[in-house]
Amino acid sequence: MPHRSSSWPAWTMDALEFLRSVGGVARVGLLRGHGFTPSSVRRIAGAYQPRKGIWALPSADTEYLSALTNNGQLTCASAAVRYGLWLKTKPNKIHLATRHNRGRGFVRHGGLRVGSEALLPLASVEDTVIHALTCLAEVDAISVAQSAMTRFGIARHVLESELTAKYFGVARKRLAMADGLSESVPEISARLLFESEGLSFKRQVGIEGVGRVDILIDGWLIVEINGYQFHSSRSAWRKDMGRLNAAQVRGYHVLSYAPEQIWNSQEHVMAQIRGLLARGRDGRRG
Repeated sequence: MPHRSSSWPAWTMDALEFLRSVGGVARVGLLRGHGFTPSSVRRIAGAYQPRKGIWALPSADTEYLSALTNNGQLTCASAAVRYGLWLKTKPNKIHLATRHNRGRGFVRHGGLRVGSEALLPLASVEDTVIHALTCLAEVDAISVAQSAMTRFGIARHVLESELTAKYFGVARKRLAMADGLSESVPEISARLLFESEGLSFKRQVGIEGVGRVDILIDGWLIVEINGYQFHSSRSAWRKDMGRLNAAQVRGYHVLSYAPEQIWNSQEHVMAQIRGLLARGRDGRRG
């Protein structure tokens, strides 16, 4: 997890240890600020300057190196990965926040609004979310925003205050959809799919004798979205089977899907759901 504070432990470390602790690359100003002169860095075997004002190790983190040599900071999807935020699609290009239009080979974002206290070339969680809301596909944008508010306690009003301009309309809509009910990227994907298909459903519904279910359609069709790591143990698997059996005994119908089915087999998923809905709760068509 990246450092979110500019403070540094009180123990003494040498220049090599410090460089390694910040990803193997740092600006001269950061090194000086922590008591390391260029001469002390120059004595490190293999240390080099990829550009003036920056020192790096051969093992430097390639994204941090790219960020510093382009005078930018990781943001959007690239920073989301570093912070452990939810993403369906990992970025195939680095996302950088810069105040200039130079350089290429990366997705460029504007300057930072909130700023960052990190020792690393990494945008704040708040800026990461703001950039994601304006850049990424809908499911990823909502997922990044939701996980940032859940994991880091980012206040919704802070994000909203940075998205007041008229051209942020889409971003504001996506932020509003990060309502905390969906608990994973696959659940957010299922929500978007079912909304686009015009289904009437509720999320995270508590049912007496059953517990909480992911999605309840038309008050009687339960849809559960379970990843391959969903059951942490055999006892957890037995508990879940018992829960779904209890639902069926109470007259509910149950469909369970893996994330890959929600993402890659949407026609098949919808055909099954619409088939059950057409037959009705009592199983008779019409």
